[in-house]
Amino acid sequence: MSKARGLISGEGNVQSRTSGMYDSDDNVRIANISNNGLKGLNLTHTELVSNIVSNPYDFTWSKDGLHLYVLENGDYVYHYTVTKPFTSTGKTEVESFQILKYDTSTYAFEMSPDGKYFYGGGLARDGIFMFTSNVPYYMTDGAITESVSQSTFAYGYNQINQFLNNILGLGSADPYIRGIEFNGDGTKMYLVGYGDDNIQQFSLSTAYKIGHAQDSSAYDGAYNLGADGHSNPYTIRWNNDGSKFFITDTSGDTVTEYSVSNAYDVTTGTITEGTNYSVASYEGTPSDVAFNADGTKMFVIGSSSDKIHEWTLSTGFDLSSTVTYVSGTALGITQPRHFDFNPDGTLMVVVDSYSDYMKGFSLSTGFDSSTISETQTIDLSSTEGYYSSYPNGVINWFGTPTGCRFNGDGTSITIMDRIDTDNDCARSVPLLIPYDIRGYCDGVLNTISEGMGSPRTIRFSRYGDKVQVLDGDDDQIYQWTLHTPYALGRGSSVATFDGKSSAIQTGDASPRSFDWTPDGKGLFVVGIDNDTINFYSVEVPFDATSTFTYVDTIDVTHIEGTPYEVRVVNCHNRNDGGYKLHLIGYDKDDLFEFDINF
Repeated sequence: MSKARGLISGEGNVQSRTSGMYDSDDNVRIANISNNGLKGLNLTHTELVSNIVSNPYDFTWSKDGLHLYVLENGDYVYHYTVTKPFTSTGKTEVESFQILKYDTSTYAFEMSPDGKYFYGGGLARDGIFMFTSNVPYYMTDGAITESVSQSTFAYGYNQINQFLNNILGLGSADPYIRGIEFNGDGTKMYLVGYGDDNIQQFSLSTAYKIGHAQDSSAYDGAYNLGADGHSNPYTIRWNNDGSKFFITDTSGDTVTEYSVSNAYDVTTGTITEGTNYSVASYEGTPSDVAFNADGTKMFVIGSSSDKIHEWTLSTGFDLSSTVTYVSGTALGITQPRHFDFNPDGTLMVVVDSYSDYMKGFSLSTGFDSSTISETQTIDLSSTEGYYSSYPNGVINWFGTPTGCRFNGDGTSITIMDRIDTDNDCARSVPLLIPYDIRGYCDGVLNTISEGMGSPRTIRFSRYGDKVQVLDGDDDQIYQWTLHTPYALGRGSSVATFDGKSSAIQTGDASPRSFDWTPDGKGLFVVGIDNDTINFYSVEVPFDATSTFTYVDTIDVTHIEGTPYEVRVVNCHNRNDGGYKLHLIGYDKDDLFEFDINF
């Protein structure tokens, strides 16, 4: 229902004239009609929630105001439900989440409007990390479990149930697993290693959901390559219909062809060893092999030459036909281990177990390795994706990556890590740009490379296409444009760095948090040096890289001695709804509310 509004007129502390009928959702505020945002702030505060937790660092509300989340001392996030939106009425604690496992000093916490994604930022990792929930607004299934397949909450972007722990202990428990492969539709997974020289086969109840391989019933069995004289098998690759597979052997420097009577099955039927083709003249340590779509081209990489080598086959996928060497192209990689192509051979990915890099390449002519050029390098061991105290397999960090394969449509890549028996795992990471690691979306924002080292506050633009982070080291707001709303990743096309603001220290030398006015033309900043709320006008709405102009400051020392977090909240579904300013601090442990409606 529309509401009549009084006239507001005058200069200085009294604002410009406005009049008319406004819908209650419009909530005309002083920051919408002038630059003097704080002059119209109702300094009468309400103690909205008292003694909420000890030492609160951050908080956020769900969009409907029925869920409240409070970050306590950088250790736990407490989730409450309320019966009256944006109040403490009926407040009930429903769960807690130990964010300490992801960063020892988490200061920032945020949630997407749909409750599907949660975000943290801390001083130990110096970066922003995200989680996906398959039950919106909830962080656990009632009891925190270390099995990702059972939890409703998983590290990363859309990665629930796509983790595989203890990969060296699966099936026949080979401590020297090196290769990973899928069948044509992703319902079978294969591991190859030279501990027992086996190809191990697993059934996945959902295509490419590698976490299902941890179920004891998933193990189908194994085929022993050692019985055929292969002592160092490194990989397996299927042909296009599953009637043949190929392995590389680093001891014999060969690619060997096998035929199977049952497609994509190494555990039943007849398995026949075919031609052993030597690549020793070009590569002394062949670690992976791939073919073009019809098998008339073969590619091999390895760590002795650090090249990708190309051959032609007169008959597709037949190493007994005429095989002709074409060329070798340097990749700029010290120990290339696994690689994979997109279907038309114009994109390629390679993992390097020496530098722990994953490199992307484009080929201007499909499956012509002489036309290759590098597109992207991602440091898989970056500290932004790593925290050592967290349990194995649920962080996007790789210490010794060896295996990699795209899923069927290129919307994810599975990377295998065999750093040691305590941290061996595989993870399927989403690709926002199919088959292109420039779309590598692992839930980690690449903040360190831009010089940000102390994240304090996370904010998203109205539509989630930009993310902004306040750095406590230089007191500037850093901004990235996102390929997909609310999706974080280290690929250069996933999150493009826009720049950063000037230092927002005029009103307080130690800014701790910020939030936008609803129209994006103003910025509220809270500081812990003078314990103030400060207001800035913004040249370009919601753009942290535009010009900020300091306007005014108010002292909140009498309310909160150490204000940590400020938020502009749209209490649209509350009886006295409208935009409110919410404040929380380390001193009083209370959540305060200011009226900013006019």
